[in-house]
Amino acid sequence: MLRVTAKQQVMREIVDLLSILDNEEAKFRWGEKGLACTSVDVSHVAMLEMMVADECFETYEVEPMDVGIDLRKLGEVLSLAGPNDLIELDYDQGTSSMVVHVSEVRRTIRGLDVSMIEEVKLPSLDFEGMKVVISTEKFARSFKAAKLGGDLVDLSVDASHFAVRSGEPTGESVETKFEAGELGELSVKQPSTSTYSIRFPNELARKINPGATETLEIQFKASYPLKVDWVSNGGGAKWTFLLAPRVTND
Repeated sequence: MLRVTAKQQVMREIVDLLSILDNEEAKFRWGEKGLACTSVDVSHVAMLEMMVADECFETYEVEPMDVGIDLRKLGEVLSLAGPNDLIELDYDQGTSSMVVHVSEVRRTIRGLDVSMIEEVKLPSLDFEGMKVVISTEKFARSFKAAKLGGDLVDLSVDASHFAVRSGEPTGESVETKFEAGELGELSVKQPSTSTYSIRFPNELARKINPGATETLEIQFKASYPLKVDWVSNGGGAKWTFLLAPRVTND
């Protein structure tokens, strides 16, 4: 059995954030204590892991199961919901379909074969104590600004600053720089710089909701993935975003 009810904002956040990887398919792992999903983009450059605790749902009646869902179709029916509407999800095992109720609307979405949906595990990474805690608004503005400078973004950190920069070294560029006092936390043992594609961080900056998430934790170092962790819904939902570094041969 799978029958849950959630606020529109909760389901919208799940679909919006998973969609930043340009995947239309997701494997929802419904467990006794909440919903989990790990998704990777087709080029294996970026991945996103989420865990939404059962407490984030208005009602939660679940026997553990994996369900493949079309995110585009789920997003389409969610777009019909008002800010105060509740979303009811009811899985029909007989037809392997998810029935989504939005007010008077009843949408049936056929489930996908979960064995055909790729899923990977987050790697174990050691950033040697490096950590930047930044407000959601500053994070979003920094990466939206970096998009103006080109397709690559350079992140740099030292004991007193964190900077997000894009553009040519001697040409046009965009830089957003924060002193330690402007950040929630800045911890670093040695200066570090790493380069990444701006595409997925910019999408994350566009989709993350400052109203649900106050701060994000950023970790990176040279030739390592960018790791961004945050919580939403009062800490009931936990998220991790990973992005492979852009390595160039000089």
